[in-house]
Amino acid sequence: MWDLVVRLTHWGLAALVLADLVNEASANAWHRYLGYAAAGLIAIRLLWGFGRSPSAQLPAMLRTAAQVRSYVRRWRHAPNTYVTRNPLGACMAFTLWSLTAFVIATGWMLQLERFWGDEMLETLHSGSAYVLGSLVVIHVMGAVATSVRNRENLVKAMITGRKNLRPD
Repeated sequence: MWDLVVRLTHWGLAALVLADLVNEASANAWHRYLGYAAAGLIAIRLLWGFGRSPSAQLPAMLRTAAQVRSYVRRWRHAPNTYVTRNPLGACMAFTLWSLTAFVIATGWMLQLERFWGDEMLETLHSGSAYVLGSLVVIHVMGAVATSVRNRENLVKAMITGRKNLRPD
């Protein structure tokens, strides 16, 4: 199902985002280092997505994400089990990667002399970080709701790399 690189980048990025959200930028330099580490994990995951691993392929994720409308319509009526991520999960992955990259880029820009002390950019950086935190909560709630609805433990599957698929 999900290979080791996918799982390590997922949980590593989750830990770094959480750590950075609670580690205020003005408190110490770790905030910046955690952001750079998150950028590295996103880069690794995106590069891995162009490889041969079936669970990591970005083109397949894009095709899955394109099915989101029909998936949502069907979700109310019957469980929809997928080998890896479902269309909402694929959309959320792209959204979280993009927003995390945006938060990292604005944080990096704030270190440049040109943008040092730019209040608008600081507001954009912190505001987008809080939106990211909110989306992470929605992501977790979606994983739990889908796990209950489909009777599959998605969190365990993202830890072990194996998912118990329903026979139907």
